[in-house]
Amino acid sequence: MRTVGRAWALLVALSLPALAGDGGTPEPARFAWPKLQVLEQVESNEIVEAGGVPVALRAVHVKESARELVQRFADAFRNGGLYVPPGKAQPQLASNAAMLTAVDPRRRITYTVILQPQPDGTTTLYLGEANHALARAPGTETDFAPLPPGAQGVLRINGEGSRTLTFHVPLTGEQVQTFYDGALAKAGWKRGDEAGVYTRSGEELRLVHEPGEGGQRAVVLLLQSRAR
Repeated sequence: MRTVGRAWALLVALSLPALAGDGGTPEPARFAWPKLQVLEQVESNEIVEAGGVPVALRAVHVKESARELVQRFADAFRNGGLYVPPGKAQPQLASNAAMLTAVDPRRRITYTVILQPQPDGTTTLYLGEANHALARAPGTETDFAPLPPGAQGVLRINGEGSRTLTFHVPLTGEQVQTFYDGALAKAGWKRGDEAGVYTRSGEELRLVHEPGEGGQRAVVLLLQSRAR
């Protein structure tokens, strides 16, 4: 589940709108998530840092269908005084998942819910709150792997027991693979049995890359601890 949480955080961070302060009027009560018929607490609360923004994550399995929940969350966001971007501005996900984001401009908090329908009509929800008021400029001092020349749009995500680097680079898949085969070998990493996996004492690094927009290559590096 932590892998799902990290992927979710990445999607949230990439979709966060720029927030501006809004003053002059009394603040409404802080937004509270609507009550749900929870079947299972899929994942306990976790705080990750995405692009310097702390994001609180929670995943639950609920009885309600995704179809009815989309409207319920949209109504809850609006009734809570949040700004809900129009449908075309909302991020789109594959695998029949829906994603809805709303913004509290006064508190500089972005709320996001991902709804994943299940075959039995229930829904798995990923709920997150990104607090831009506590954001800090991410540095490179904690990078666990080098970046290829020309890397753009670098996003750093730091969570409990894991760190992620994601970026785009004007290289082919073969060039990305060659760069990291060499760079990681120099840093003491050994190629694992599974493609894109590297290991060293107590750590595992996964490299995933695929075609991106404009001829760029989308690259994700995930570092996590592993059982000895």
